Parts: sequence; C-alpha cells; structure tokens
Amino acid sequence: MSHRTRRELLKTAAAATVSPLLLPFLQRVQAEAAGGLAAVPKRFLFVVKCSGLTPSELVPAGLADEWTRPGNEDGWPDELKPAESLLDVSLADHELPESLRSLTPYKDHLKILQGLSGKMCRGGHSAWYGAMGCFHTGSEGNPGRAAGPTVDGLLAKSLPSIFPHVGLTLGGKVLSGVKDSVVYPGISAIDVDRPLPYQASPLMAYKNLFGMAATGLEGRADRQLNSMLLDHMVDDVQKLQGQIPGADREKLDHYLEAFESLRNRRRKLSGLEATIRRHAPTVDDKYESNVETDRIEAHFDIAAATLIAGLSNVVTIRADTLDITYRGLGIEKHVHGIGHAETVPGMTAVEARKRIRTFQVEQIASVAAKLKAVPEGDGSMLDNTLIVYLSDAAEKHHGSCTEWPFVLLGGLAGKLSPTVGGQYLQYPGYGKTGHRTIACLYNSLLEAAGQPRDVFGRFDLNLDEDQQKGSLSELLA
Repeated sequence: MSHRTRRELLKTAAAATVSPLLLPFLQRVQAEAAGGLAAVPKRFLFVVKCSGLTPSELVPAGLADEWTRPGNEDGWPDELKPAESLLDVSLADHELPESLRSLTPYKDHLKILQGLSGKMCRGGHSAWYGAMGCFHTGSEGNPGRAAGPTVDGLLAKSLPSIFPHVGLTLGGKVLSGVKDSVVYPGISAIDVDRPLPYQASPLMAYKNLFGMAATGLEGRADRQLNSMLLDHMVDDVQKLQGQIPGADREKLDHYLEAFESLRNRRRKLSGLEATIRRHAPTVDDKYESNVETDRIEAHFDIAAATLIAGLSNVVTIRADTLDITYRGLGIEKHVHGIGHAETVPGMTAVEARKRIRTFQVEQIASVAAKLKAVPEGDGSMLDNTLIVYLSDAAEKHHGSCTEWPFVLLGGLAGKLSPTVGGQYLQYPGYGKTGHRTIACLYNSLLEAAGQPRDVFGRFDLNLDEDQQKGSLSELLA
C-alpha cells in the first residue's frame, strides 16, 4: 500500500468520532505513514529506588572476582573496586548478575554504568532532588527546595505530550496506611522551586490518566472506571479496525494489549483469576490493595500503558521508600532496617536487598516486553524508549555519592551507541584521570533528546570542571 493511500486512510480514521484516548496513537501512526519517523517521540521511564543500588551486584558474571571485594563490615554487601581507566566490556559473552537476569532477552538494549560520581549532591539516606538534578539540597527527613530542574523535568519540557510528566509512587508506609492522593516525594522538579507531583494511588492514577483522557468529564470518568475503560472503547476500536491497513492494525492490537492487564486486575475484584501472593495478605484487586508489591506492579502497568498510549513521553516511578516493608516478597523488615543490615527472618540483609532489586528489575522487564511487542518505525517502541534505573541514595543505604550506578534499557531512536549483546561501562574512580559524573550522563540524555548542553546542575568543587562537562561519548552513537 502506498504512503499516500495509507495516510488518507489514517486521516479518515482520525476524523472519525473516536475516544480522545485513541488520538495520540493515531497521530503517531500518521506521522510514520507520512515517512516522518523523526516525528515519532523519544520516551523515558525513570525508575528510582531508595537505599542505594549496590554496585557489586551489577557486575557481570566472570568479572566479579576481579572487580569486587568484600565489604568493610560483616553482613554488608561486597564493594566495587575503583577502576584506574575506563572499562568498556561487551555483555555478549557474559551472563548478567542474578538480580538483572530478567533483562537477558533485552541484552542488545542494555547498558550498565558504574564509576560515575555525584558529590555535588548530599549523601545519606537520600539526595532528594539532587539525584536527578545534580545539586545539594534537603536533610535526612526533608527534601528541601528544588534548586533547579531535574533531568526528567527538563525532558518533559523537551518532549511535550498530553501529560508532560507522569509521576507514580508509594505514598507512605503502605501496610500501615497509604496516602492515596497527589504527593510530592521531592525527587522531580520542572524548574526552580517547582516540584513535580506524583500519584500515590494506582486506582487514582488510572482514573486520572485513562478515564479523564477518554471522556474529558470527571463524572463519566468515575462511571467508566467502574465499567472498564477497554469495554467502553470497543466500538471505537471496531471503527478503526475496518479503516486502517494491516500493519497499523497490528499496532492497534498491541496498543489494546496494554490495557488488557489493567482490565484483568479489575476483574480480580469479581473473583476471576484471583491470586494470593506467598507471605502476603489475600489480594482482591492490585489497584486497591495495601500490599506494596501489588501497588508497585500496578504502577508499572500504568507506566507501560501511558507510554504506549502516547499520553506522556516521560514517566518517573518512585519504586519504594525507606518505610516500605516488602511483605509481598516474604520480607518482614522495612527497607530502612535492611539497609542497616538488621536481621531478616529467613534471609540475610544482603539476600533481602537482592530479592527487592530482582523484583524491581522484573517489573522493568515486563515494561520492556510490552514496548518491544509494539511495532514502530523499523523496529519497536523499545527502540525509541529509554528506561533508567537508579537510586536516590547512590551506591548504598547511606550513600557517599562517590559511586552512582545506573542501568539503562532501550534504544532511544538510535541515539545510543550500538552494541551486540549489551555494554558494561565502568569509569575511572573518583578523582582519577578520566572520571565523570552523573551530570555527564544527564547531559547525554538531553543531547539524545535534542536538547544538548555542556553543563547540568552544579559542579562538585573537588573535581576538575572538565570532568563534569559535556556528554559521555562512550554512551552516545
């Protein structure tokens, strides 16, 4: 079918009376039909955990003996040895570490970054806005003020959509009372003193994103939420299926699959496909459950559907907080206690941290699977998306910020350096020649999004400025 004929069909379909929720999908397909692949947006999903991301646990099998060493105290995780020079290793011949193994099907899209520092931020339990903004703020219990925009806030302005930024979080001590409302976790900002809001309730996030976008009326959104959004859209979908060509019809099928998981969760309320998690209370509906793992899974489902639907190009998930107790994973100790190596029934603190990290990475893998299933351009949506996994506490529970690990998954429209089997990058240790900072990574992401800059945030005054400027040439194509 010619581009012109395809465009005409899509234009007719877009002109039809369909749910506004389908319009971003149609507009994206129209752009591709017109040969405007450049118009297809780049997308970002930031996943921010608390209590540090253990560097030694990200080292590929076969390299761990050489690049890790025992921790300083009994019961603490192994440590990463600082590198003297850049280590750039293909992951093709290396098995991923245990907690990252769910990402094995996506190794060609995987990059593991170690050795970056962020000492322009505060250390301790959280760097707050500084983790994605590169500045010092806050205290142990208070996020302080946003001294500038964070990287997700800048990307939201650079990649506009219906919802410029979508934030999803767990709003407090989940098993002792969740704050089911809009909250400000203190990690994202659109500008100076302009923090970005997050939705603490998966149910409310679903309603606000999908119900409101589909109807434009709050009352109808409430009714539609109860009767299921997907059922309400069936008539619109049937209209489109008869008007768009086969390749785009396949995209529509995948688009709808993103909402199937949302519908299936609601059906659990009626007793269909009911599940009981081991070591957790009975779950009726993950969207209204007080089980932390259920709520986190629901947030990741919402994130995937949001990106696929085109409602937003920038989503940030605050995956947990220090107050969370992962009873859904059989862990009877809150994250704060685990960070201090307190005893956990049935496992060591290191094993508990690994179980939590594995669970979070599995949620990332589930989003990657959904994105990879959606054709886009010459590849899939995963090829045009980047998932960034980090901690707001750098490398450990009381982060020193001398080492700040990142896991990157996705293609970002060919803007990242191509590798077969993935890439492991470990930059020289703090203060050594060739050392780089997290600001250089954020410069790289902004450059890939078409917003290049030489400086991001504030400088670490103990490092040469040249080590903190520009992008990571090893990362970009």
